[in-house]
Amino acid sequence: MPDQTLRPVIWAFSTSRLRHVFSSMTPSLADVADVRVFDRGFEDALRTAREMAADGHSADAFVAAGANGTYLRDHAEVPVVVVTASTVDALQALVQARKLSPRIGVVNFQRVVAGLDQARHLLGETRIEQRPYLTPEDARAQVADLAAQGVEVIVGTGPACEMAEQAGLRSVLLYGQDSVATAVRQAAEIARIARGEAARREEVRRTVEALEPGVLAVDADGKVRTANPALLRMAGLEAHDLLGRPLGDVIPALSVDRVLQTGAADLDAVERLGTRTVVVSRVPLTDHGVIRGAVVTCQESGAIQRMERRLRSQHRPRRFEPRYALGAIVGDSLAIDRVRSLAERYARTDATVLITGESGTGKEMVAQGIHGASQRRDQPFVAINCAAFPETLLESELFGYEEGAFTGSRRGGRPGLFEAAHLGTIFLDEVGDVPVTLQTRLLRVLQERQVLRLGSNDPTPIDVRVLAATHRDLPQAIAAGEFREDLYYRLHILPLHIPALRERPGDVAAIASELLRRALVRHGAPGMHALALATLLPRLEAYGWPGNVREMENVIERVALLYADDTSRAVGDDELAAVMPELFQSGAPAPPSLPSRDLRAARAAREREHVQRVLAECRGNQSEAARRLGIGRSTLYRKLAGKA
Repeated sequence: MPDQTLRPVIWAFSTSRLRHVFSSMTPSLADVADVRVFDRGFEDALRTAREMAADGHSADAFVAAGANGTYLRDHAEVPVVVVTASTVDALQALVQARKLSPRIGVVNFQRVVAGLDQARHLLGETRIEQRPYLTPEDARAQVADLAAQGVEVIVGTGPACEMAEQAGLRSVLLYGQDSVATAVRQAAEIARIARGEAARREEVRRTVEALEPGVLAVDADGKVRTANPALLRMAGLEAHDLLGRPLGDVIPALSVDRVLQTGAADLDAVERLGTRTVVVSRVPLTDHGVIRGAVVTCQESGAIQRMERRLRSQHRPRRFEPRYALGAIVGDSLAIDRVRSLAERYARTDATVLITGESGTGKEMVAQGIHGASQRRDQPFVAINCAAFPETLLESELFGYEEGAFTGSRRGGRPGLFEAAHLGTIFLDEVGDVPVTLQTRLLRVLQERQVLRLGSNDPTPIDVRVLAATHRDLPQAIAAGEFREDLYYRLHILPLHIPALRERPGDVAAIASELLRRALVRHGAPGMHALALATLLPRLEAYGWPGNVREMENVIERVALLYADDTSRAVGDDELAAVMPELFQSGAPAPPSLPSRDLRAARAAREREHVQRVLAECRGNQSEAARRLGIGRSTLYRKLAGKA
């Protein structure tokens, strides 16, 4: 390909009188292209072009006419523009022919010349017959037939004009300077576009070659079309070992057969490439729904791990997707059913929810479930523990700051979590621990739905749904002057209380079973679930769980480690006491020594004792006792009677 800073190089091929028109036009087209004329056609033209290309001389495009142009267009390696007769040249040729005879035949390759029938009145008493041809023999027959009909002059292509003169007729070349100039300009424009596309392809090639991940592309048959140096280096191959060969035969680990068959991408698969572990993605290339090939990218696992560490160190996540749904809340008690029911109702609104309950009861889990069931589920869920930050840092985290707001502030400033949660949900965990001096700013954000960054005078509008949680008794904190009453009523729009685990003992077994299942799966001992649960459950149900579900999760994690170490036997009390001493301390009742067939009766007895103790604390008030236990009064009666 000639250098792009030069004019396009155009080669014109003709063995007829059209060659003289090309030659005469070359000087006037010098500003458009470097035009070179050859007295060659068909196979000879191709042979000449290839010989010159082998010597380092090549063209951006060819120009030819008639059958010669059509042949070159079908066989040449460069673009070919076929000269077509312009209306201007055709009229000029007819005017010249009219001077020779009023009976004119127009013989053109493949098609008649458009617009000539409408021009008859411009030529006076003139008879014009148009005849298209496809082959030289066809052209000769058309000329002979026109001569037999009394036509005395032929307007046509170069070969048609030569045949006319051989038949004793006069001839005028159909193509003129306008047709040739148009064809050369089209060829030059095509050459410029082709050069631009070639430059873009070269830029893409250099970019792909510079990529650290390995990249290759295959065609629809799975044969490799291109591969960058990184991939060749990973595979330990040279380009000639890979290009043009089926990928599955050369590197089976990177096979794209399934992707080409199904059209479905295969992302982030872990494969072995020689001695390397790589992460491979295979993506189909489609054109109007038809699979044309695929692109394969490979990245060494070590590079991905380095990238992950860098991202974790440089960028603290501003948002995360909720992990829990309301359906994941375990428990069958009336109290927890009421929590799920209220949470589902609250999810349908945008009003603020205040979730209360002791530490470890799962307040954030419920908050995530509310967000996941709401109309904002596809937007950010941003959580912050207000008790985990000092006052000055909490203010900048919540509301953000402008550049220069304080010493050490980030250049360009930083948005706060309220802005990060725009269109989504912000969860203010332990909101009862927000300093009183900061509560005023928080109240204003909740009222105005605008955030004023530190150091800024321009508020930023936000659209967020607020969920808050606390383990504190906020009315008591208000009485002590530790919490603003107006902020409390701004938060306490939709209240949701999560009962402590000891208030719903009937849920202990279900929660323990689920936590144990997850822990044993993590430690590779899922088959020990039934044995471990049977061993643990009596003590778990007898314990008061001051730390609620979080404490139970910690205890079960320790126990799961014991069963993961030895899956051939049950764990004894001595070993259990070593990892969960709180369940064996004095005051923690030991499980009754009953045969396994009496386990249900023992459980019922312990429940009845617990119900009687709560009823005594409530001074015989059965409604209050049922509320504390999270059960209905009818269930309370059955448990007291030992029937449930």
